[in-house]
Amino acid sequence: MGLDKRLLELTKGTRRFMGIVVGIGWLIVTLNVLQIVFIGNAVDKAFAGDADMAGLMLGFVGIIVLRAVLNWGSRMASHQASSRVKLQLRDRLYAHILKLGPGYLSGERTGKLVNTAVEGVEMLEVYFGLYLPQLVLGLTIPLLLAFYVALIDPVSAGILLISVPLIPASLGVISSRFKKVSKKFWATANELSAQFLDSLQGLPTLKMFNQSHVRSEEIAAQAEALRQDTMRLLAVNQMSLFFIDWVATLGTTVLASVLAAWRFQAGVLSVGAAIMMVLLSVELARPLILLGAFFHAGAAGIGASRHIFQALELEPAVQEAKYPQKPDVIVPTIQFENVSFAYDEGKRAALHDVSFTINPGETVALVGPSGAGKSTVSNLIFRFFDPQEGSVSLSGHQLPALSLDWLRSQLSLVSQDTYLFYGTIADNLRLAKEDATDDEMKTAVRIANLHAFIANLPDRLDTLIGERGLNLSGGQAQRIAIARAALKETPIAILDEATSHIDAESEAVIQEALERLMADKTVLVIAHRLSTVRDADRILVMDNGRIVESGNHATLLAQNGIYARLVSAQMMKKSDVELRREGTEIHRERGGNVMMQTKIGESEVI
Repeated sequence: MGLDKRLLELTKGTRRFMGIVVGIGWLIVTLNVLQIVFIGNAVDKAFAGDADMAGLMLGFVGIIVLRAVLNWGSRMASHQASSRVKLQLRDRLYAHILKLGPGYLSGERTGKLVNTAVEGVEMLEVYFGLYLPQLVLGLTIPLLLAFYVALIDPVSAGILLISVPLIPASLGVISSRFKKVSKKFWATANELSAQFLDSLQGLPTLKMFNQSHVRSEEIAAQAEALRQDTMRLLAVNQMSLFFIDWVATLGTTVLASVLAAWRFQAGVLSVGAAIMMVLLSVELARPLILLGAFFHAGAAGIGASRHIFQALELEPAVQEAKYPQKPDVIVPTIQFENVSFAYDEGKRAALHDVSFTINPGETVALVGPSGAGKSTVSNLIFRFFDPQEGSVSLSGHQLPALSLDWLRSQLSLVSQDTYLFYGTIADNLRLAKEDATDDEMKTAVRIANLHAFIANLPDRLDTLIGERGLNLSGGQAQRIAIARAALKETPIAILDEATSHIDAESEAVIQEALERLMADKTVLVIAHRLSTVRDADRILVMDNGRIVESGNHATLLAQNGIYARLVSAQMMKKSDVELRREGTEIHRERGGNVMMQTKIGESEVI
């Protein structure tokens, strides 16, 4: 009958408003009964030759006005109930997704999550505001009206009650079919939403590869699939409405008319009483018809809620300790002890038996080929995941014992993928420190070598930047990330491929900013460009999830191992690039056959 225990639990804070909707529903039915009684009495008076109808008409008008007021109150209470549940559910869903962390998001499509959190929750408005109250009314009002009919004729009331269970029974038959179609509809809708958002985010790439028409055709096919699923949903809904109307009409109204005529001919009922019984049978069927009309919304709400509860029932990759520690004094050390970790248990491990310590004020670099496990080390330090074996400690405390908020407040990160939110530069900086003053932000901006750029902007720190910082160059976005890390003022900084996507000119500016950021901090540098780690106190070389070499730049070169080969490969690659940049320009002088070669400086290359 369209009930879900998990959804019912969400009504705890709104049952007062739902109770108001039900109570008003009963009052409206009572007014309808009074109206029918007035009509019946008016008919009997007319047949008796009594022409005084003024009192009845006045009561009739009063009922109409009062019913309009009650209907307005019912709608307001309904919206209050549904809006409060939606607010509660969205807050709970968003908070839980934040708890699930990046590990969950890496396995889900963003568009699907957005559709679930927006459209999925929105579908529950009718479920809570209309369907649930109508379910109570549909089960109670027929009994109440049967009692009124029994006051007129007990025999007719008993016969009418037999037809009442037919509508709920028909809803039970239809619900299984509706559930199946609704599940397919939501799967298609989520897929279309994910595909559309993916296409918007990757629009420049689609244009560059002339694939926008191909993606457009794919989205059109998804939209057609959604249209077909929508039509199937509507077909089941219309079939249920037709069946309910048919049962209600034949099973109740027609039956009541036959009974009224029979009892009138038998002399049991007057004309007015017979009319009252027919009209009461219509009122008896009305809540059941409305229940059928709202049934599809209830079933659709349950279908939408499945995706919501699938997310809510997932366990976070890491759990907060019952009594988390927040040390008053921090010694900025990081220690890995025999750490092994795989993103998916049973699959290839990202880290194997990794052990190292970063001492206070030390700069340690992690280098190695792609896929060696370098960024996984950063993920474990931020405790986005817990290792399956071994332990990670900060300031002598194992990470699971620490408050997650406290832990992350001690760490700042500048990564290769800088995410900037839609808003102003100041808004993005204040992610690091909500109450940061303008002077503090200006200091952070100077550390990041960003002050000259911001000084030339019309609105300075209040300049609006687009989603993901699309209005900025890669170097500008990266320097905002450095300023954000500087503003956070943490004792430990992690630089994860911070210059990997930056051109040579920007790299020099950013490297200078990073050196300012690293001053007096414990620093972990994860790098692909080995030129950025030459001055590190210690370099850890990773390969296939293991630390295979350790030492400073000179020591590792002398070992002639993996690090030396990586340096050699990058130097050769750099030499090839420089040769291609230099090139030669060959031209023939006018009037002669002498070929001239002119070296082209790097600044002249276009």
